[in-house]
Amino acid sequence: MDCVYASGGADGWKSIFASAMECEDITETASVNSHRSAANRSIKSAKSARRKDERPVSKLRPKKPFLSNESDSVLAVAKMLANKRGDASIVVNNYGDLAGIITDTDVTRRVVAKQLPVSTTSVSDVMTPNPTCVSVSDSAMDALVTMVENRFRHLPVTDESGSIVGCLDIAKCLDDAITKLERAQ
Repeated sequence: MDCVYASGGADGWKSIFASAMECEDITETASVNSHRSAANRSIKSAKSARRKDERPVSKLRPKKPFLSNESDSVLAVAKMLANKRGDASIVVNNYGDLAGIITDTDVTRRVVAKQLPVSTTSVSDVMTPNPTCVSVSDSAMDALVTMVENRFRHLPVTDESGSIVGCLDIAKCLDDAITKLERAQ
């Protein structure tokens, strides 16, 4: 996240992302049959109505989400993330609805720093509940603005029906943008 701020503030990172999104790229998004419980958590609004020349979130190539249940222990989720080399898990309830998100930062600040027992602490006790989401068709720039302005490193991505299809990672987005710009030169 510091590299986003070190790139020249808001104008600097917007310029990097805007230039990178102009480069052509073939994208695919993952699909997971999980539904979001509240449609109003998306950043979609009148201001995010895309112009024809703006790129959608799908062009940012969201990663396939790692899913966990809100009744899972922090230890089980941490092991799953370690095995899959991930740093965030989308948390769903027993009905498959989005309940929250848990990241490595949540584990560090809300579990380890407070010396909570990882094997008996439920993910629902330490996750970030009701996270802001973006739709694959929302403006990519609006999604990036949301991430930077709110200091989110991860942002769940849903399809038009509300199913979770991915997770944006600000570091991956920045790395992809830099790589595209390097190839274009």
